[in-house]
Amino acid sequence: MTYNLCLLPRAEKYLIQLEYEASYWAYQIKKGKKTRDVVYSTILSRSVSEQDFLKQKFEYYLSIM
Repeated sequence: MTYNLCLLPRAEKYLIQLEYEASYWAYQIKKGKKTRDVVYSTILSRSVSEQDFLKQKFEYYLSIM
């Protein structure tokens, strides 16, 4: 099954991008390239509306890696 991400609304594309960022941060933690403090400071520098989503997805990806 394939998905054309170009057909998604702009808001959904942005959420996919945020989820990708969160998964990449979790990967960097697991590989020892970043610390949780650095990641959380990056999350807290984002807008308030994004922070909860990023924290939730970051913790999710950390738990499954």
